[in-house]
Amino acid sequence: MTPLPKTLAPVYALLAGTGILLLGNGLLSTLTPVRADLQAFGSFWIGWIGAAYFVGFIVGCYVCPRLVSRVGHIRVFAALAALASTAPLLQVMALHPGAWIGIRAILGFCLAGLYMVIESWLNDIATRATRGTIFSGYMLVNLVAIAAGQYLLLLADPAQAELFLVVAILIAFALIPVSLTRASAPPPPVQATPHLRRLYLLSPVGFVGCLIVGMANGAFWSLSAVYAREVGLSYTGIAVFISSAIIGGALIQWPLGKISDSMADRRKLIAIVSGAASLLSIVLVIGNLLPGFSLYGVAFLFGSAVFSLYGLCVAHANDHAEPSEFVQVSASLLLVFGAGAAIGPVIASAIMQVAGNLYLFSFTAVAQAVMTAYVFYRMRQRGPVQPEDREDYVSTTRTSPELFALDPRGQETAE
Repeated sequence: MTPLPKTLAPVYALLAGTGILLLGNGLLSTLTPVRADLQAFGSFWIGWIGAAYFVGFIVGCYVCPRLVSRVGHIRVFAALAALASTAPLLQVMALHPGAWIGIRAILGFCLAGLYMVIESWLNDIATRATRGTIFSGYMLVNLVAIAAGQYLLLLADPAQAELFLVVAILIAFALIPVSLTRASAPPPPVQATPHLRRLYLLSPVGFVGCLIVGMANGAFWSLSAVYAREVGLSYTGIAVFISSAIIGGALIQWPLGKISDSMADRRKLIAIVSGAASLLSIVLVIGNLLPGFSLYGVAFLFGSAVFSLYGLCVAHANDHAEPSEFVQVSASLLLVFGAGAAIGPVIASAIMQVAGNLYLFSFTAVAQAVMTAYVFYRMRQRGPVQPEDREDYVSTTRTSPELFALDPRGQETAE
């Protein structure tokens, strides 16, 4: 029998590549709105720049599997990493909002494909005995790398080109461990066809919840750095503010998931958490009046609420699905989330353009309040799922449809 460490050896290279890639993307996700604000693009255009990333990401989720089927994982990964590494360089060379919209769309497309290649490889390596470990390790790498990437903002002045060069270097470096992995090429990745009407009929709360969560999360990722500058935070403060929200969301997901598993109706917890996200958003609207480090504490609590809702909505939707539908339903929810993430920054930026940058979270407050009301409405229309039909909650992230095949629940349904 092959020892477990030897079995998992190829995984370490793939996780290392993931970590380096996410470190660069974590930095760029904050650096882009910060530099755009310094260039006086205005919150309206910054919102469109943020939305473009998610549009490209959605397209990539459904185009890149075809590319892999034609030329293979390594070639696609190398081509997309090379293209992605040029994006931050092009942003420095073309300091214009119109150009940045196109560049961010291309980067979103590339990142969707890069995630998909890594996740399909991990899925192929995983066995029943190692699947949970690999999945958890991948989630941990996602959290640590994205949170750590925020602090790379402190390495140089965002008004200069150095940080964009750092991002390009990190994305290029991600090629090395993935290209040198000893893992054999996996089969073609998952190509789950979304059925949005079927999804809505199956789980209205899951559908609407993922759409609204996408809107709120997309607005946060695209515009929170602009908000943070408006309340007077330094670059260190911006990094702490955003990473606090990320860490809050990561730490609370597992406890909330276990609580939801023990409740007769998971929707009650979804309503409570979305209501809390709405109230915390209202507090953030007056963030410039909060004393000392309390703003970071509110950001932590906000992230705990808003970043945990996606997993709860996915779990609720899969409670209503047949086991064989797990991957398709989850992939469809990812598409709905992506659509919301593309819409959210546009609406939020328009509000900020009219009312001021502090009002980013007024959009989030209203969106989460609508979600809370909708969940209570649906609870009156349909009763809870029977306990024997419920799926266990598993903390997840939003990378590519291939992730849901790696999820232990997806494997269980396939076997």
